[in-house]
Amino acid sequence: MSEDSTENIYTSSKKSPFTFHPKDISLKDDAFHGSKASRFTEWWYFDTVFDNGYSTQMSVRVLSIIKNRLVLVPQRLDIYKDGWLVKHSIKRCPYKKFEPSTEKPLVKIFGKTVIEGRIDKDTGRWIYDLDFEIGDYGAKLRFEGVTKGWKGQNLGNDWWAVALPGANVKGILKVNNKKIDVKGVGYHDHNWDVRYSASKNHGWFWGKINTESYNITWATIYKTRDLGQPILVINEKNGGYINIKPENIDFLGKDLKLNHKKEIPHYFNLKAKDEKVDLDFNMKVIDVHHSKIMSTMNYWRYHVLCDGYIKVNSKKETIKETYIAELLRFR
Repeated sequence: MSEDSTENIYTSSKKSPFTFHPKDISLKDDAFHGSKASRFTEWWYFDTVFDNGYSTQMSVRVLSIIKNRLVLVPQRLDIYKDGWLVKHSIKRCPYKKFEPSTEKPLVKIFGKTVIEGRIDKDTGRWIYDLDFEIGDYGAKLRFEGVTKGWKGQNLGNDWWAVALPGANVKGILKVNNKKIDVKGVGYHDHNWDVRYSASKNHGWFWGKINTESYNITWATIYKTRDLGQPILVINEKNGGYINIKPENIDFLGKDLKLNHKKEIPHYFNLKAKDEKVDLDFNMKVIDVHHSKIMSTMNYWRYHVLCDGYIKVNSKKETIKETYIAELLRFR
């Protein structure tokens, strides 16, 4: 049996020395930050699950290998149908053609605005317009936030801002040059000052779950193969958010199967219980899309069928829906 077959590498630790502390964000938090480090990465990530079986992921990433001398800016668009990959597209942009704002969410590539965020003056909701087009595939979407955003520092002192834990999304997908009207539920986050030292960790799991009233964002960061440090933040739609402490979280990944020479789990369970919250979700993998990041890191995007419940105080909701999750392994 290979060393990757040790199932407990995909559990979380109730005795985690690290506790995530989310706090409120501003529009400027979702602007470009850069880093004092020579080698760093920063990215804007969006995904949506639509009500017609399609789903999509869109991102812009800055990869600084030699600061101000070798900086890569890939723009990525992935489109899925019923959890299965339809098209994986990447457009690479020279750094001199990358125009981000340092004051607000605004990214231009080759002179075209691909990401723009604002706060609606009448409703107070965060609105994002995306315009991604790579060849015969594209996504022109509007995200309207229905949850309060938050940010916090991770284990490696990098920042994670979840500007839209949950959003209503509508717009147009372009699939093989055919335009399709879509609407669904979306998510957006932004990571910055992720330095080379982050690769000293083993990697992470991340995902989210949406019920009628709540948006659940979860993650487990693996400092070593057998120490998963869990994060769990629960947003109430049109309300605030609740942070769950590590000692009240259980995450398990099992049913390991070989995928690109690594054994990865195909079944997850997430549980949490404290004085306010009780939740239990089983996630069965529909399909997995693998890709490489900088030729060395393995990244898997999951579509999972999530079945379970959340209870906040006396209010209980159940779901059985498909969501997007991910696994990144540095080694």
